[in-house]
Amino acid sequence: MNQPPPPPSTIPPDLGDATASPVRGEAVSLHARLPMDWVETITPESALADVMADNLTLLRALLMLDEPAASADPARADANSHLERRMDLLLLMASTALRGMQALPHERACVLSARRVYWASEGSIGVGRRLWVRIWLRHRIALPLMLPGQIVEEEVEGELLWHRLDIEPLEPALQNDLERLVFRHHRRQVARQRAGL
Repeated sequence: MNQPPPPPSTIPPDLGDATASPVRGEAVSLHARLPMDWVETITPESALADVMADNLTLLRALLMLDEPAASADPARADANSHLERRMDLLLLMASTALRGMQALPHERACVLSARRVYWASEGSIGVGRRLWVRIWLRHRIALPLMLPGQIVEEEVEGELLWHRLDIEPLEPALQNDLERLVFRHHRRQVARQRAGL
């Protein structure tokens, strides 16, 4: 029996074979080329709560937008689809305005798991350095996921240097949504590769 193709993802296409042995020690992870950068601190410190609230809003929006429309009631499915299109339009309009003020950073090869972030760059950041990584998970949404952590490893691969950041403990609700997002996209990456897509 033929399986339907996996639903489209909001995340750009993956890198490499997600069904291969765990890349950089992560069995469940999201592999992509995404706009990302990093900053030393968030200022003022009073903004930290707002950053975490924005993270939670972003992850919940992505999880909702990724949810396949499955409803036995066609009218309800149409209403949900209409609402989703309106939300997409509002997000696009807001993101376009924000991008007009600040361009997205360069895309980088990165691997996101629920506890770590790996990414490649041209130069050393420094093992032991604490920073915030900012990852734009969807090009149409100009709000980045901002994760605090510490660089614990740097590894040369070809002309690039891979950095491993261990994410600091997050609030339970935020950690749960991050795990859900990573697991969902990891599963879709595996399904796409098994289907030869």
